[in-house]
Amino acid sequence: MIINPNLKKENLCFYNNLMLIVTVFCVIFFWSYFNIESQVVSSNKYSSLAEGSTYGPIVVKKGQPKICKIESNMFGNNINIYFSGEVLDEDKDTLYEFGKELWHEDGYDSEGYWSESDRKMSASLTFSEPGKYYIKFNTDENLLKNITLTIKVKKGSGIPYLMMGTCLFIIVLVFFTLLNRVWLSEKFDNLNDLLEEMSDD
Repeated sequence: MIINPNLKKENLCFYNNLMLIVTVFCVIFFWSYFNIESQVVSSNKYSSLAEGSTYGPIVVKKGQPKICKIESNMFGNNINIYFSGEVLDEDKDTLYEFGKELWHEDGYDSEGYWSESDRKMSASLTFSEPGKYYIKFNTDENLLKNITLTIKVKKGSGIPYLMMGTCLFIIVLVFFTLLNRVWLSEKFDNLNDLLEEMSDD
């Protein structure tokens, strides 16, 4: 790394080591994020389900939270479905609900054929307390058979690591820019000169 020549020589080693340490931590956090996100405990795809179909159990142990990601897709034309899910505890009592209205419409008008739709829903459920959990699915018009589901259960979430890695990356970027503003200015000037020469040709 090129350091701003205006800095004292005795500070060069300190700044270089500091930048290196922060960069290493940045890489570790990004690696941890991708590692956690790739740890899928189970992955299942379902279609033509019956009303009230239940997924589970999702077993959560102490200190080992799990993330359940649900992706649904509606097929069929000119229909409107409110697709919902209930999170149940091990006694099959409802803890909370989630849902979304899925729809498709098409037809003809003075400008010809038109089509509008909102066919997809995505939900991420976090289970942090120990226990067994289930997810029950329903629709308001008995049309669950028109829904396909993909359910993935992961060991926790890597989002905190992604946020930390992003923060450290910004710190490295800002710190590098401040240390090398003179050098960066010269490089941008050279690049502008090169682009001007190319445009003249």
